Amino acid sequence: MTIAHDDPRLTDRDGLARALGEAARRTAAVLLAKRAARDVKLKADGSPVCSADLAADSAAKQALAELLPGFPVISEESVGEVAPADIFILLDPLDGTREFLASGDSYCVAIAVIRDGRPLAGAIAAPALGRLWYGGERSFAQPLDAEAAPLGTPRQVHVRTEPVEGPLMLVSRFHGDTVSAGVAAAVAKGDGAPVSSAVKFGLIAAGEADLHVRGGATMEWDIAAGDAILAAAGGMILTLDGETPSYGNAERGFRNPPFVAASCERLARLAIEKAAACGAGSCRP
Repeated sequence: MTIAHDDPRLTDRDGLARALGEAARRTAAVLLAKRAARDVKLKADGSPVCSADLAADSAAKQALAELLPGFPVISEESVGEVAPADIFILLDPLDGTREFLASGDSYCVAIAVIRDGRPLAGAIAAPALGRLWYGGERSFAQPLDAEAAPLGTPRQVHVRTEPVEGPLMLVSRFHGDTVSAGVAAAVAKGDGAPVSSAVKFGLIAAGEADLHVRGGATMEWDIAAGDAILAAAGGMILTLDGETPSYGNAERGFRNPPFVAASCERLARLAIEKAAACGAGSCRP
């Protein structure tokens, strides 16, 4: 099953993002219902999976089949079953499984539509935080209630101007690395705020933080939705080689190169410069 490049649904990127947001919100409600799940297994790559991941995967695919019928879906939980196409959906039904299992709040659902290797629209729903972000041409945020139902009216969000006192950098709670720690020490205010999952991209897009650097391993479904939302809010993701990331790379197992997410290009390029210095063993302000 393929989607044509002239499919009318692709022309309204904000409408596409709203559909992804609704699918993410419905999936988030399933995660809330599965908060007690602790039946953990390890996948081949050593990452954990539990019944909540699988229930969310099923719920997301059902919602996407209803809201965006015909789109191929490549999910973390069923990778290999669907081949990448020119236009497809990348799905992470539970980003931050370790956070979820530790009874933390910053886990989420992340969904993106990819066209020709780049995200066209994306959505992130973080039910325990009561937050939903989605972006196409523009980025929006909407609060969610305790059952992941929408509250109020979505509001447009945008990245903020870099604070005079220095950027607030978000660091991974469970996947820290020397590069991100070195960049935080070199350019950020404080040591960095620990946050799990793609929630980081929503916070930067909404003007609540400024920078995130990841020197360790991630997968395309971890960042594609955040890439779409952040770009629509005025920010960007770049690889630490200074390139725009691409998606649908089955030949490399959908793995991402190290990257930076930032509220502006100046900050992204500064982080890349400091990351290179850290790689050479000389992290300095």
